[in-house]
Amino acid sequence: MYEEAIDAKPFPRGMLIAVAAMVGLSILFAASASLWDFGATRIEYAPVTDSRDLVFKDLENGSVGVVDAAGQQQIAEVKPGQDGFVRVVMRSMARDRAVRGASADVPFRLARHADDMLSLTDLATGEVVMLNAFGAMNTKAFEPFLALGRTKP
Repeated sequence: MYEEAIDAKPFPRGMLIAVAAMVGLSILFAASASLWDFGATRIEYAPVTDSRDLVFKDLENGSVGVVDAAGQQQIAEVKPGQDGFVRVVMRSMARDRAVRGASADVPFRLARHADDMLSLTDLATGEVVMLNAFGAMNTKAFEPFLALGRTKP
């Protein structure tokens, strides 16, 4: 009895065409937006006032060595249980490199911008992490790496 009622009233053809057209247009708009960058948001960063290229190396004692890429000199050591934010950020970026097949030997660029923002750029993948987004305490964990081991003019 129920099937007979459905068979007696077929779905309106015009409605099916309208729904198909709406779905098709939605797919077309989404594809064109991603292909031609319609509606993309660009973030403009303030100019860099200071930067340093760093390499983070796992040490035998479980610490992470912070090495100045230019001079190949270790400038700091992040011991286990200390500076957890530094360790988490570096592990996350190292995992991203591994997934993308990028070299682990390429340095990271720590930069201070004119608006006092601190960023860490993975030079192997192009990923940028604005460290200030994680709060002042976490940003302070990276700040010393800009100055450690440098001579003052």
